[in-house]
Amino acid sequence: MGTVLKPIFAALAISFMLQAPASAHEQAVAFTELTIKPIGTDTDCSVEGCRVEVAHRLAIHDAESTLMNVLGTRADLYGDRDAQAKFEAYVAEQFAMADAETGQSIDLSLLGGEVERGYYWVYQEGVVPASVEEIDLRQTVLMDAIPAQTNRVNIRQNGTTRTLVFRGGTRAQAYRIR
Repeated sequence: MGTVLKPIFAALAISFMLQAPASAHEQAVAFTELTIKPIGTDTDCSVEGCRVEVAHRLAIHDAESTLMNVLGTRADLYGDRDAQAKFEAYVAEQFAMADAETGQSIDLSLLGGEVERGYYWVYQEGVVPASVEEIDLRQTVLMDAIPAQTNRVNIRQNGTTRTLVFRGGTRAQAYRIR
């Protein structure tokens, strides 16, 4: 190799190495943890129903991008309470539960959200009536802004965990409560 080409190849190699971290992007994956607990002394939710606790964990970068692209609003989830409230409401609209048999929606209350280590957490809770044996879950958060978005929902109940995976075009998925 000629002495003139060596410095050029070295410069190109260094240039590519320096650009790699700058172009890296976190995977477009959001995590939701759904915890199902019987109410009272019931062990299978058939008497008093079940309490449902929901925690969504979303990368701040993806969340702020969605605020800008989908909601058309200022995107500062670190310090702007108005932006946080809009994003929390958006997340609550994108996650839904329903009685699989009747299609009746199961209401979830939005508790709020918080920033923690580069993620935005959104919390919800609700009650699944004792009459419901199976629920349908829908999780489409960020999918309207990030085409490659994947959403994982971990369902914890009675010491076991089941994971449902949602990608663009995924319909609601069923989970048997009892």
